[in-house]
Parts: sequence; structure tokens; C-alpha cells
Amino acid sequence: MAATLSPNFSSHLCSVEVCDVRYNIRILKMKESVFIYIGEQNAETFDELAMAMTGLGDGKETMSTSIMGAPVGCGSEELAQKLAKKLRKQVYLSANVPNDRIVRPTIEQKLFEEINNNLECF
Repeated sequence: MAATLSPNFSSHLCSVEVCDVRYNIRILKMKESVFIYIGEQNAETFDELAMAMTGLGDGKETMSTSIMGAPVGCGSEELAQKLAKKLRKQVYLSANVPNDRIVRPTIEQKLFEEINNNLECF
């Protein structure tokens, strides 16, 4: 009898509308990490990628790096740190959205609501 294997990846999609623009939030859950892509629904691009993870021990310290895109000012690295701390796992994040006072905070709020309501997807 063959053993049943559980999938190594699962995906989840949600969206948020900010200033008349719809943004997709795509989540790819892996065994011990998660990849999150955020981009405009009708113009998805992959311009930046950051990675963050919690340190050993109590998990209060986070380590992060920008893998692709602008090394400073993109915002993905800071958000990846927050997510790694919240989820207590390695986070790869590509947030291809304007880094302003309205769009990014609204999307960040939606993302954390999604985590609170659908933790099993992360």
C-alpha cells in the first residue's frame, strides 16, 4: 500500500482596493516558510524581493535582506521583518506597490487581517 503524501505547497489569494486600484496578495505556503507577492491586479510586476526570518531562541530578533530591487527605500524588507516576527517563520516578500502614506499601510493592514482570519494559509 502506498503512503499518502501531503502537499509541500499550498496557495491562497486575496485582494484589496486602495484609491480605486485593486491589488492582489498571493501567498505560497511552504513547509517552514512563506512567499508573499503583492502587486497591482492588472499590471503585476516582480520588481523587488526581500527575505526575513527570526533568530534562534525567543524569536524576538529578526534578520533580513533585500534580494532583488532597490537596496533602500522599497519597504519590502521592513514588512518582511514584521511578517517573520508575526508568523515565526522565514518570509519571502515581493511588495510591488507604491511606498506612500496611503497604499502601503492599507495593504499592510489587509495582509495582517488576512493572517489573523486565515492563519492556516500562512
